[in-house]
Amino acid sequence: MIDSVETVSPSLLDAWLNVLGSFHPLIVHFPIALAIVAAMAMVWNWIWQHDGFGEFAFHCTWIAALASVFVSASGWFFAESNGSESNELFLHRWFGIGNSAGLIALAFMTSLVRSDSWPGLLKISRFASLLVAAGIGITAHFGGEMVWGEGQVTTPLSKALSVSWESIRAKNSEVATAPTTAAPTTTAPTTTPTTTAPTTTVPTTTAPTTPVAPVMPATTDAPKPIANTSINDVLRMSVAFAISATQTIPPASIPPATTPPATTPPADSSKSAVTPPATTPPVIPKDLEYNKNILPILEARCWDCHGKGVAKGGVAFDHVAELIVKEPLVKSKQIPIILVGKPASSAIMKAIQKPITAKGHMPPKGERLTAEQIALIDAWIQQGAKVVNP
Repeated sequence: MIDSVETVSPSLLDAWLNVLGSFHPLIVHFPIALAIVAAMAMVWNWIWQHDGFGEFAFHCTWIAALASVFVSASGWFFAESNGSESNELFLHRWFGIGNSAGLIALAFMTSLVRSDSWPGLLKISRFASLLVAAGIGITAHFGGEMVWGEGQVTTPLSKALSVSWESIRAKNSEVATAPTTAAPTTTAPTTTPTTTAPTTTVPTTTAPTTPVAPVMPATTDAPKPIANTSINDVLRMSVAFAISATQTIPPASIPPATTPPATTPPADSSKSAVTPPATTPPVIPKDLEYNKNILPILEARCWDCHGKGVAKGGVAFDHVAELIVKEPLVKSKQIPIILVGKPASSAIMKAIQKPITAKGHMPPKGERLTAEQIALIDAWIQQGAKVVNP
């Protein structure tokens, strides 16, 4: 499949259209910057209540509109030459064409506003300028996902928003708990002097009625003067003691203590049942080859982003020979995709072994590679990363 794609020779027209498409990454940012600057200049004139759309915004809009036609055409031929098809490419292509049409319409509206031929068109052109700037931002977002992978902007943005929200909640909780600790310290000293002052004066009037209660402890020392009450008290105390003695028996029996041993046997049996499957290591051949052993794995998991002409992040496994490096560059900080004999230093192994919560894990969507598939890629790199007819 790969050889048939490489042997096709384009016609003369297709060859020059491919040259036109190759200019798309070089010139795509020029009309984007001009359109956004034109919208900012228009907003500046709007805030300071200047007349018209603004001379600077007028010229920037016209240059961006003319350049967007060339950028849209080069982008179309650039996608056709690579033969890639994806949802991000579809959205990026048609949003770009829509933005180009919007810029051309906006340029003509600014000309009419400048000639005062349509007085009510100024408000419409201002709104259209902001709308086109927003559309350009959306188009650029899809282009970034197509090159650098999905979630290049949204993933760090969502993490930053969640961290900011957690910090705000933590500060609010600290502010809410701070006054609760200070409140009891201020109220405690104020209530104690007010309550003690009246209580010390009132008991003097109720003193004649209270001597009945102190008779209870006095009967133990002198039971003879009051024989009738002491007998009743003794009987009551003996009955209460007997009842309390009988009530202490149930806590002494501890049947729940015998229940935990009943739960331990099944835990041991489950552990013994789980351990046998871990003792079956995968069988890895000694003569691994890319097209035979590794290419089927990549076609099933990685081909949508790194095959069929699509090269997100500059990685295309249908041209794997360009990704294999025998010795890393001394002054380069970039990790090679495949470093012969060193899978731990290869970017492909780092990406497929990352946890699903980490940034840059591969594949970003769908099922992860199995342990046997990862072991095959690891062994293939250790054995020299052999490729027959790359």
